[in-house]
Amino acid sequence: MKTSRLILLAALLSIAAIPAMAQVNDTYVIPAAANAAGGFGTRWQTRFSIFNPQLEDTLRISVTFIRTGGAVGIEQLIDVPPNSLFYSDNVLDDVFDVSSTGSLLVAAFAEDNPGVPDDVLSRSFLVNSDTYNNSSTGTYGQTIEGTWTGLLDYDDDQISSVAHGISNTGNFRTNVGAVNLGRCSVQVLVNVYDFDGNRILNQSPLTVPPLGHIQDRLPVAVDGGTVEFFVNDPCSADDDRYAVVFPYTSTIDNRSGDPAYQNPTLLASPSILYAKPGRIDPTTIGKKIDSSYARGIRAHVERRDGVRLHKTAQGWQVTK
Repeated sequence: MKTSRLILLAALLSIAAIPAMAQVNDTYVIPAAANAAGGFGTRWQTRFSIFNPQLEDTLRISVTFIRTGGAVGIEQLIDVPPNSLFYSDNVLDDVFDVSSTGSLLVAAFAEDNPGVPDDVLSRSFLVNSDTYNNSSTGTYGQTIEGTWTGLLDYDDDQISSVAHGISNTGNFRTNVGAVNLGRCSVQVLVNVYDFDGNRILNQSPLTVPPLGHIQDRLPVAVDGGTVEFFVNDPCSADDDRYAVVFPYTSTIDNRSGDPAYQNPTLLASPSILYAKPGRIDPTTIGKKIDSSYARGIRAHVERRDGVRLHKTAQGWQVTK
């Protein structure tokens, strides 16, 4: 039985609490990406960039498109020169040639970079995205940064996540979504609280397919509310199939099409935090994915031949 951890809140664990040295990685998730029509006449696409900070080595970066609904994903390889930027105004079109929605898994694998020292720092890079409404009057976008710490099954991990200041009424609509990197369907259970802390939605299930993404409208009206996420993973005890899940919220202004994205903050109770010996390290809360975990995902997707790039004033871009 999953119960709210809001009243037991001991730590709000965010990227701001992580030491600067830990803010680069060799594996990231972009939880939401699009090249598709949306509601109220909107059209969404995703700008995407990878920066290679290595001064001597080109990095071969694997980018995997994880589809909404859980169909077989697609992997492409992108070679980013030293100290250089790869850039796309519409990554799902440029790199994958699809009109769809989903998530992105971005990783630098040792086997793809044989001339690079086999450690995370030597393969580290930065990734960012901006999913925006491309209208005739201009663009309105939401930055969706690469993240790597997700939720595990709540009964095992005792960690949930929360997004606050959410509006889903009047001129605003809020979607909740998640990407599941496991091999079994999971339920993301959603609690909603009003601004005064009253629970107005209790464990509403959002079923996310294996290696898949899902997004849906928040099923209750709220103004200035809080959304809490839990994960129920039937394969949590299987070392090869367990899920790491990345939930999120996105609130759109119906008048302008302007969105605001939230990557929820992890919550842990005192009994979990203080059960750990020694000093509490925020980077140990939640599950940090790595290239080893990502390698299991690439074994189940369609692997393509990679993309060719050419140099432009904005950075290295796909040659079509």
